[in-house]
Amino acid sequence: MSKQLDITIPLDISVEHYIKFGTMDHLSDTERIIRIVSVISEYSEDVVKTWSVKDIGRIYTDLNQRIIDIKPLFFPIIEWKGNTYGFQPISKMTAGEFIDLEKALEGGIDNLPQVLSILYRPIVKNNLDGLEWKIKNNLKYVVGKSENLFKYYEIEDYNVKSKELRQEIFKGLPIQVGLGSYSFFLYIGQMLLKDIPTYFQNLTQGMTKMQMTELQQLLLTMDGSELYTH
Repeated sequence: MSKQLDITIPLDISVEHYIKFGTMDHLSDTERIIRIVSVISEYSEDVVKTWSVKDIGRIYTDLNQRIIDIKPLFFPIIEWKGNTYGFQPISKMTAGEFIDLEKALEGGIDNLPQVLSILYRPIVKNNLDGLEWKIKNNLKYVVGKSENLFKYYEIEDYNVKSKELRQEIFKGLPIQVGLGSYSFFLYIGQMLLKDIPTYFQNLTQGMTKMQMTELQQLLLTMDGSELYTH
C-alpha cells in the first residue's frame, strides 16, 4: 500500500509561482494540472508524473481554487519581510526610473519582480501614525477611508543596486498584490503617458473631465483597491 504524499501548500500563490506557470493555453487539461502541481510543490514535472492520480488530484483541487480566487489588489503601503515599502506614483518618478520601468514592462509578467522593485521602495519618512494596518498571511498593509495615501510617506531615491536586491524579495510577494500594482500602473500609464514630452509638461493635459474624475477616484486608496483586468 503506497504512502500518501505529504506536500506543504503555501498560504499564497506567489509572484514567482505565477511566472513559472507560464502560458498554459497550449497544454491539455492533464498537462496543465501537472504544471501547476509541479510549480507549487517544487518537484519537477517528471517526478510529479510518477505520483498517483489520487494524490495529484487531491493537491490540485486545493490549488485550483486558490488560482480561481486570484484577483488584483492594490495597496500603496505594504510591509513585507520586515521592511515597509511605499508605491511610487507616476507624478513623483524621475526620468531614469521611468525609463527602466518602461523597459521592464516590455517583458510583460515575466518581469513582474523587476517592475515591483521599481514601483515599491523602502519608506524613509512617514506620517503613518493613526492609519489602520491589516495582516493577511505574511503580508501587512495599510487600509483606511477614501484617502490619498501617497501623501503620508516618502520613499528612498531610486537606486539600481537596491532595486536588484528587491527583485529577489518581491518574487515571494502574493500575486494578488503584484498584479494589482501592475494593473494600477498600466491604467494610470494609459491615462497619462501618451508620450514622454507630454508627461513632463503637464500630467493631466488633454484629459477630459470624466477622465480626471476617474483618475482622482483611482488614486484614493480604500481597503485595498481591487483592480480587475478585462
